[in-house]
Amino acid sequence: MRLGRQRWAIEGFFKTIKHRFGLDCFGQKTRLGIYRWLMLSLIADLLAHWVSQTFPTWVRLDWGEVCVKAVATLLPHVAWVKLLRQIHKHRDLINEQGFEISIKPLSSAY
Repeated sequence: MRLGRQRWAIEGFFKTIKHRFGLDCFGQKTRLGIYRWLMLSLIADLLAHWVSQTFPTWVRLDWGEVCVKAVATLLPHVAWVKLLRQIHKHRDLINEQGFEISIKPLSSAY
């Protein structure tokens, strides 16, 4: 009986990972594809769990709400970091073209 409950919990986890996080689009036909899918699934689960810890303990969330919160919280930061790295990497090219990029906060609150 206990093993059956664990099986359904695992099935629920995989269903959530596939559909809520968009991992149903990855090819799983090769060993490398399965390995990549598993790693992405675990990373998505850890990030969602990490974001869910920011909510009070009395709040009961489903994984869909946690997924939306995780994307809203984490993705803008990732996009900014990638953009800033590209700017830093191509600083010489930007200067050669006659441009100067200055990044500063809009208000003194930061």
